[in-house]
Amino acid sequence: MTTEFGPVLRKFRKAAGLSQERLAASSGVSVEAIKTLESGRRRHPRSGTLRLLAEGLRLAPQQRAELYTAGARTKARVTIPRELPDDVYAFVGREDQVAELEKTFTAQESRPGVVVTSAIGGMGGIGKTALAVHMAHLVADRYPDGQLYLNLGGFGPGRPMTVPEALSRLMDSLGVQGPDDPGDAHEAASRYRSALSGRRVLVVLDNAADAAQVAPLLPGASTCAVLITSRRAMTALPGVVHVMLDVLPDQDGIEMLAQIVGDNRIARDPVNALAIVRLCGGLPLALHLAGARLADEPTWAVADLVRRLETSRHRLDELATADRDVRASIEFSLAAATERDTDAVAAFKLLGLHEGDELNVRVAAALLDLPVDDVSRRLERLVDLYLIESVGPHRYRMHDLVRSYVKETTAALTDAGAREAAQLRVLQLCLAMGWRTRMARFADDLSKAWYDDSWVAGAEQFTLDEIFAWFDEEIDEIIGAVRRATATGSRAVLARVVLGLLPYCYVRRRHSDGVLLGTLALGVPESLTDPFAAALLPFEVAQQCASAGLHQRAVDYMTMALAAPEIRSYDRAYIEAEVFLGHYLVDLDRLDEAIASASRGVAVALRSGDEVAEAEGRLILGLAAGKQGDTAAQDRELDRAVEVIRRLGTPHERYWLLCLAGLSYRETGRLDSASSYLEEARTAALEDGDEFAVAEALEGLGRVELARGRLDLAEHHLRASLHRVQGTWQAEARVRERLGHVLHAAARPIEAGAQWQSALDLLTRHGSPQAADIRRLVKSDG
Repeated sequence: MTTEFGPVLRKFRKAAGLSQERLAASSGVSVEAIKTLESGRRRHPRSGTLRLLAEGLRLAPQQRAELYTAGARTKARVTIPRELPDDVYAFVGREDQVAELEKTFTAQESRPGVVVTSAIGGMGGIGKTALAVHMAHLVADRYPDGQLYLNLGGFGPGRPMTVPEALSRLMDSLGVQGPDDPGDAHEAASRYRSALSGRRVLVVLDNAADAAQVAPLLPGASTCAVLITSRRAMTALPGVVHVMLDVLPDQDGIEMLAQIVGDNRIARDPVNALAIVRLCGGLPLALHLAGARLADEPTWAVADLVRRLETSRHRLDELATADRDVRASIEFSLAAATERDTDAVAAFKLLGLHEGDELNVRVAAALLDLPVDDVSRRLERLVDLYLIESVGPHRYRMHDLVRSYVKETTAALTDAGAREAAQLRVLQLCLAMGWRTRMARFADDLSKAWYDDSWVAGAEQFTLDEIFAWFDEEIDEIIGAVRRATATGSRAVLARVVLGLLPYCYVRRRHSDGVLLGTLALGVPESLTDPFAAALLPFEVAQQCASAGLHQRAVDYMTMALAAPEIRSYDRAYIEAEVFLGHYLVDLDRLDEAIASASRGVAVALRSGDEVAEAEGRLILGLAAGKQGDTAAQDRELDRAVEVIRRLGTPHERYWLLCLAGLSYRETGRLDSASSYLEEARTAALEDGDEFAVAEALEGLGRVELARGRLDLAEHHLRASLHRVQGTWQAEARVRERLGHVLHAAARPIEAGAQWQSALDLLTRHGSPQAADIRRLVKSDG
């Protein structure tokens, strides 16, 4: 029987009274090599090493022979490793990723000379190992010479495995003798690649720390294949097929829960089962832990676990067992961060300052009080660690459970004052962006008198298009920030912030958002302590209400604005308030009141010599006259208004007046005049570059052609309008309703019903009271 070399060497060293260090000094063999040989990790030293050890130990001939015999190399048999862990018993879903990986492995034959290498990436707990092991079992028969599996310990308790340690483990599995110097990674990698040459072996490298740890472990043989999993992107490895994992869809999550729980509780209560999946954010690790809790508590109903998970503060505590823990999984990712990641980790722990679902880099910079470029680099590092997800240029998102974790870390690292200061910095960013646009394009006398240059600090370099594009992405998060600020010390800036945002809401026809923002600002006492805010805020919220179809609220707010002293200090502001109030009263058919209000505005305009303001007042007088059936007065007032606005008005002013004049003529059945004015309004809107205004003019033309019975042309105009407003729910719903009427008149009931149903879906989704009217249309059509 062959004697192991390690015990023989240790016996002779101790008999000589030498420590490992002293033997190293006397023999010239390194301490590390002696430790490796005595531990049995290397069983067959080179002949030169045997000679040096024998001389250093001063062995007699018989002892030397014994040492040589123990260390003699025998012809190694080829080892066929079968190291894959058992397939996951509750593996569900991932059909697309499995198909992608199978395609990659199948393509090996068409790529001679290339090692098939796939890297599965994603956040901790997303199921990377489960997919890799499942996939390895599916393709194992393609690799008859063995399947190697090695957990590289990149993320978890303890330190990651070093490259020499990993190579040693892989060579032992292959029955290959490593180099005498265990730290000689180049020699070890060479022997490892030589051992795989000509063999068909699958290598699964799980939980890799980074690309540098993996690169020396890749086979050189194109007959082999490699599957890598890591919480870091493996983009530094050339030729790798990257498979990114996301959370499980709801149905797959429910199926996973059912398999883990093992009884029929999940099937009996699908509503609460779905609630668990969503409270776990579809994260497989969290679902396993939730399912295990239910399996361990057979008396619990599914609803019992839902109640325990619904309190976000305790959710991570519930998703933990003795050996698995969502919180610990996140912390493993943080612990594996390198020195290069230190700043990114520090930023990550403060991201609980953000309350929304998605995070823009400028908002993050405001929260953290750091330069935008610095924050951008930090966030991209967090993306590389799969702690956050990039969902678009400069936009990021966190998994719900990761958000719960950073709420904890942020709460521990900050106090209430610091959190409120961060919130205020975000509001000041919104203030700067909003007032940059307001003063560049929408400035009025009141705004100019109130405005201070400091309000736009940090936004001076942005164009209006850039700011509007930013608002397009951020408006939901901004509304959330305004809503939260109503309960904090940041209330004092809300009026200014909201008045900076309302021009955007008007231009983008997001009138319901404008009503909400304005209502929030008016709901805090601080908004009305400033005389300018007390005038401007109800004045502009009234316009948003009118555009959203809330005419009585519009009247109430404009009446409130007219009671503010600052309105009466500026003629143009006062005239417009009276004119707009008159318009809203016309919409409510309170025509005598409308005429009185518009007449007051016209009187001031005549006294101040403001012809454009006079024209706007006469427009309202013409609208009221048309509704009263006084066509002569309608013509007189509208003709005078149109003559002035054509001569003096801006494109936007021309569009607004001409469009309303055209609609007034449509309502009184004077369709030629209606069509003429609406065509002119469309031209003005095109000149102004306002796509939504163009759409509204086209909508009016569609209504005129419907009244004429020219259904093909009506449909053409309305579809052109729909193309421009699609995605702006209120305008889209209105145009779809009108298009439905055209299609119904054309005896195309199925198409009409589809348009009405789409309109109903939009209105219902946004909680609009107008949904009731469309619902009646859908029912009557059905």
